[in-house]
Amino acid sequence: MTSLSLRTAGTTVAVEDLTGRRAAALARAAGVHTATGSGSSSWGVRVVIERTHKPFDTRGMLPVTRGVRAGDGTVVLESVGGSGFSQRWEVRDGHLDVSSRWAPSALERAANLARSRAAALRAQVLLHYPALWWAGTRGQVPLHVSVLEIDSVVVLLAGPGGVGKSTLVADALAAGARATCDNVAVCDGDRTFGLREPLRLAVADGGPAHGARTTHGRRELPWTRHVPSLVPDLVVVVRRGDGPRVRPIAPEQARDALVAGTYAAGELRRFWPLTAVVGLATGVGPVHPHIDEVAARLTSRLPCLELELGRRPGVPLHTLLGPHLDRARRQESSR
Repeated sequence: MTSLSLRTAGTTVAVEDLTGRRAAALARAAGVHTATGSGSSSWGVRVVIERTHKPFDTRGMLPVTRGVRAGDGTVVLESVGGSGFSQRWEVRDGHLDVSSRWAPSALERAANLARSRAAALRAQVLLHYPALWWAGTRGQVPLHVSVLEIDSVVVLLAGPGGVGKSTLVADALAAGARATCDNVAVCDGDRTFGLREPLRLAVADGGPAHGARTTHGRRELPWTRHVPSLVPDLVVVVRRGDGPRVRPIAPEQARDALVAGTYAAGELRRFWPLTAVVGLATGVGPVHPHIDEVAARLTSRLPCLELELGRRPGVPLHTLLGPHLDRARRQESSR
């Protein structure tokens, strides 16, 4: 058995890999790179990857929807997200237990040959989605954002995938910033808790030619200067255009960009149906995360900007946002 314990999305996740084959890959998918023993019983989510390929026993359970059965607070799901992993989710004693069994169809087994996408999907199903769903039971919702602290000011970068947020974060980290996430966080409208993932940079945008290959022509790099959580001071919506230029925008525009970017994120595409059926079947947590409400709380109380990047990245974030960072620091010191 191989074990892994890490803090992600505001909770401790303990992974017990009874196969001995999955924990190392999950560690890399969390940007940890080494599988370590949990050594603690204070976890919020426990994921057990079982050796057997047999279907879960669903006798006495009732159908919730196609491929999902439930009873007494336990949910059994066939091939979660088309991953080939069937799972049993159970909430008990203030914890979430998720048992996983590799039982793919012939089509799913063939799809597993597309290594980078299959690895990303396995990490989502086995690690990221249980942590995100459990955060929802505490009133936190997933957001597709980067959150970093630059010169004592915490900046939340919103915007769809592929606009250049990760490159901005990587450059800021190299210059001494710290961050809680580059891609996905959970938030209650105040504090953001990063989902542990590696940095993913596109080679075409000046990213590295080394590191593990992943989706969309990107490479994965280990984190530096990571912190578990941060409280944003500034919301910045990033887009590509003829910049660089920065301008204030209305809170409603920033809210819509934050919500749209979250729902459009490929990393979360399979999360929405999962959280709906598990929430419905267990009666625990919302069947639909209140993303619009959390986004409205953030954008209504924080300054909101639009950052229009040029065709290619280049100017560092602390230079682009310089006057706005100074203003945010003055506002914070006057409180």
